[in-house]
Amino acid sequence: MNEINLGSFKMPINSATKTFAILAKRGAGKTYTGAVMAEEFYKKGIPFIVFDPIDVWWGLKLNKDGKSKGLPIVIFGLEHSDIKLDRDMGRKIAQAIVKHNISCVISTFGMPKVAQRHLIAEFAEEILNLNNTPRHIFIEEAHEFVPQRVFGALGKTFNAVSNLVVMGRNRGLGVTLINQRASTVNKDVLTQLDTLLTFRNVAPQDRKALKDWVEYHSAEGDFEKFMKSLPFLPTGEGWIWSPEFLGVFEKIKIRERETFHPDREKLGEKFEMPQLEQTDIQEFITEFKEEIKIKDKSEIIDKCPICGKETVGISGFCRKHFTKSNNEIKDTLEQQKELITIKNEFESKLLQKDLEIRKRDDILYQIRRLIGVSENNQTVQNITSSNLQIWMEKLGNGGASRILKFLAEKSGLKFTRSQVALAVGMSAKGGSFNTYISTLKRNSLIKEEGGFVSISPDL
Repeated sequence: MNEINLGSFKMPINSATKTFAILAKRGAGKTYTGAVMAEEFYKKGIPFIVFDPIDVWWGLKLNKDGKSKGLPIVIFGLEHSDIKLDRDMGRKIAQAIVKHNISCVISTFGMPKVAQRHLIAEFAEEILNLNNTPRHIFIEEAHEFVPQRVFGALGKTFNAVSNLVVMGRNRGLGVTLINQRASTVNKDVLTQLDTLLTFRNVAPQDRKALKDWVEYHSAEGDFEKFMKSLPFLPTGEGWIWSPEFLGVFEKIKIRERETFHPDREKLGEKFEMPQLEQTDIQEFITEFKEEIKIKDKSEIIDKCPICGKETVGISGFCRKHFTKSNNEIKDTLEQQKELITIKNEFESKLLQKDLEIRKRDDILYQIRRLIGVSENNQTVQNITSSNLQIWMEKLGNGGASRILKFLAEKSGLKFTRSQVALAVGMSAKGGSFNTYISTLKRNSLIKEEGGFVSISPDL
């Protein structure tokens, strides 16, 4: 069955390309829930990536008994790892996992925060350009990368990660942000998420952040009952609130993990991961190590061959996904649920077809290797019209130019005003932003239909 089994609640397979937040206090089951989702994605053939600053996701490699084999994933890290991690490996990892279509954990535990943020920014930018199949990204300690207050060098990381949330679906990427506090995650990013999974949480400061999300999505449900229940929820029990994607607001109970759940408080710091046979991923590990020529303590002998000037996977090369206007949704709850079900079934079939195509391509790749045939990869180039260049020069370096450039780079895609504002670092409610939008519309540079903004097809 094409369902993601969380336990008492099941989601359609197209959840892989949606956005989630898992919010709960320490020990209430947020990482546990994320791991259950990862197990389900693996069963359905959907690769995943985990950014793990707390070094607990390596447990996916083990069965829940902590001894036998779990999922065939690659661990990049410093302590528990198959491949030693370096701060400059972000782009290389993104390229490798897209090429080989593997699942991996990137454990940044032990790295300075500056290095962690640099790594995830480089990775996020690269995978957003290169991705070509349904894939899901989990980000632990999300407030470290998309905090409420953005300052200094953190801006690059914030933009890269927020773009994954806002634009990832157009590239087949789903994202789950995992955090202890709702109030410490940037509210503009939080409101862009499709679904909330909340477990035990006692902080009163989080009430406003959660309420902002509910109001943004016009979500129906007993908010007061929801908030009052959070401090008393047993571990592994919580709420799912998904007004547009799933059309649900209900209590859930997460099933038991099938893989090992490391707990530093119970295991201590000396637990060693057993050595397991890795024939299913050993070829990738060997090839990756050879490419980057790693030596002791993750020092790289040669510089990474990817520089900022190289053009691979130009943004704008994308697949179009089914979208449905909110205006088509009927007023009654029964009709809403019926439309949501139809939409998710359709998207799930598309996603399943993508996976079948990817499997076919993998078979063809193996056949080519056996008979010694190489593929000629062509770089797709963006063609910028002279008309657009003229307007960019007229607009200068202001906000209108940034908006036009963003929409031109994403030609063929549609965004809400909030998504555009977030992508260019502005406030959707600000007077300047709305003035810029009006100027661009007045000059027929962009168009706005059904609440969505896109570049004018005449440019």
